[in-house]
Amino acid sequence: MSDPSQEHISRTYQPLPFEMGYLPKEFEEKAVSVNNETSENKTRGLEELREMVKLDESMDRIEMDDEFFLVFLRYARYDTKEAFARLKNVIQMKIDNALMFSGQRFDVIKKTTTDNIVTYLPYRCPDGCGILYLNLDNWIPEDFPVIEVKRMAPILLLQALHEPMNQVNGFKVIIDAKSNPWRHLRHCTFQNLYLMYYGSQCCFPGRFHSYHVVNMAFTGKFCYQMMKPFLPEEIRRKVYIHSSTEGLLEHFPVEVLPREYGGQVKDIDMTGWLKRVMEPEKLERMCGKFPD
Repeated sequence: MSDPSQEHISRTYQPLPFEMGYLPKEFEEKAVSVNNETSENKTRGLEELREMVKLDESMDRIEMDDEFFLVFLRYARYDTKEAFARLKNVIQMKIDNALMFSGQRFDVIKKTTTDNIVTYLPYRCPDGCGILYLNLDNWIPEDFPVIEVKRMAPILLLQALHEPMNQVNGFKVIIDAKSNPWRHLRHCTFQNLYLMYYGSQCCFPGRFHSYHVVNMAFTGKFCYQMMKPFLPEEIRRKVYIHSSTEGLLEHFPVEVLPREYGGQVKDIDMTGWLKRVMEPEKLERMCGKFPD
């Protein structure tokens, strides 16, 4: 099954980097058509969202700036009620899972990028999407415990949304599901799988457009079958399970894929980006600055 948005991928594509910090003009226009972003909507949306937060006793003491609010407004296409609901979910998740949002050390978390466990690829798709890459076989729980995986997740997801390109264009996901079942199955608990689902689908103010699974091993099949009954049909339609890694070339240009998947990218180390987003003051304000 091919991805309609990628049917005519140019093999001479000049990829944009993951880390940009701005919106090129064509993507400013996309923000208008896709995210319903106008100067009037932005002004109105920020005013309404600030007022909603001010009137909510669970959030009125948390310091949040307009840049943070804009992430939720773009996600919700400037529907302030939807933006506020997702913002509340994020704040509540931090309150309910304090360990995930504390004790995050760069010298530990960097293993996720140096070992390519979960990281971003350095270049974007032609439509501007960032590419989140997971390689399950690279995860050794004894070396990178589950608690560190949980601490890593909000950093990779929420800090990536400081990039305006990610706010407007969203993400695609490549999952290499080759796995050692004896190493991983004991961590595929309902609680862990539900936390992953709830955090990414009900809290994260970014859009996942497609999920591409290669090298599907028993562990991946087991996790997917556990989660499948709870997945909305909209998400199921976004899942592409490829019989070989060559299937990725129908959806991604060679310029953005690592060499092991038929691409041209030699080095996918995003440690520099991770270090920048893990500066202490940035982590402190990741979900707004909570009172001491």
